[in-house]
Amino acid sequence: MGDDSNWRKFGVGRRSFLKTAGVAGATALAGCSGGGGGGGSSDELTVGALYALSGSIEVIGRPMMNSTEMAINQINENGGIDGRQINLIKRDNASSPGTGVEEARSLVNDEGCSIVFGAYTSAMRNAISGAFVNNEVPLWYPTLYEGGVCQAIEGAEGFSGEVNVPKETLEWVFFNGAVPKQQIQPYIPWLMEQEGIESFYLIGSDYVWPHTTNAVLDDFVQENGGEIVQEDYVPLGFTDWGSKLNDISDADPDAVYFTTVGASQVAMIEQAAELGLTDEYVWAGNIMSEQEARSAGSAADGIYTSAPYFTSIETEQNNAYQSSYDESYGQETTPNFVAEAAYWGPLMAAELLRENNPDASTGPEVKAALENEITLDAPQGTVSMDPGTHHTVLQSRAGQFNADSGEFEVLREFGQIEPYGITVQQNCLQG
Repeated sequence: MGDDSNWRKFGVGRRSFLKTAGVAGATALAGCSGGGGGGGSSDELTVGALYALSGSIEVIGRPMMNSTEMAINQINENGGIDGRQINLIKRDNASSPGTGVEEARSLVNDEGCSIVFGAYTSAMRNAISGAFVNNEVPLWYPTLYEGGVCQAIEGAEGFSGEVNVPKETLEWVFFNGAVPKQQIQPYIPWLMEQEGIESFYLIGSDYVWPHTTNAVLDDFVQENGGEIVQEDYVPLGFTDWGSKLNDISDADPDAVYFTTVGASQVAMIEQAAELGLTDEYVWAGNIMSEQEARSAGSAADGIYTSAPYFTSIETEQNNAYQSSYDESYGQETTPNFVAEAAYWGPLMAAELLRENNPDASTGPEVKAALENEITLDAPQGTVSMDPGTHHTVLQSRAGQFNADSGEFEVLREFGQIEPYGITVQQNCLQG
């Protein structure tokens, strides 16, 4: 590990090293050497990154890959994990769960990774998690998701209500993206009051996260005196929105709440704007990031969303993160709330290894090091690991997109929110 002067240069203490966010500053994860294989040299820890670099999710997957790569480069540049360097293996899941499974198995069995960072949709996470559970290698998942940790979620249309993340899977997956309690519980009553909303039309992509998010959303809407007038879903990658937008117009809601993802979301907003529907109704969700909003351009102006992080946040850590990102990757892709999590996740994992077992080389050794409390200053603000659930305490905000600036204006700060409750059972792993 580098000397203290490197940490203090960016206002970073050993317990608070994420103040380096966007510049260098942490420990390094060297080579993925778990899962029974042997990646890299004995002095390295080989890690994997598995994101969508092609297909319908590429628009969001590429900045996630960039951010993970940037974090690991910074870790290596600053001395690694007590001198150990990270050997990063990057793979494209092609937005296809089938491809994701093949690449996950290859990262573990062929490359010998001890930990893998990756996945965006819950459909992808659910598909690939078996490869990590079966080979006892941690998967670090940096994306917002539905929860369902050690408990059933009931009431979702088209959703069975079975446990999404059973305990045997949870033991090998670590989460630093938001769950419904952290993202939509404070946001929905605020949004309804902000815009005088009494009725919602729900439209989402057809997989587990939108179905389950809408089930939780329905409860929050009813608790605040509103109603859901219709709920509908489309296949992943869906782009021909004509008939669906006619359905929305016929239902005449106060607000359209969308849980569509990737290229499908961008096409929906562009086509809705062409028909004047983005002016006629309030459009809101909790999945749109700067990347999709900028892709939709002026059509996305005025859309609301909720997230732990926005590029417009004025912090030293965020300014450093964005500066480093622009310097490394230019402005063809955009940092966003899942890319930000894909950035500080490796930094947090590296610090946990440095503090608890810098020589860890197998999947079980890495997992044991990760299962400890830690608090860091990320670009979004202060974040903490909760070992009892493998989830993190995150910031929560509401924002509205300004097409002129290309950023979300933060309208409300909800502060730090713990992950457990609603869809995450407290101390699940310790019970």
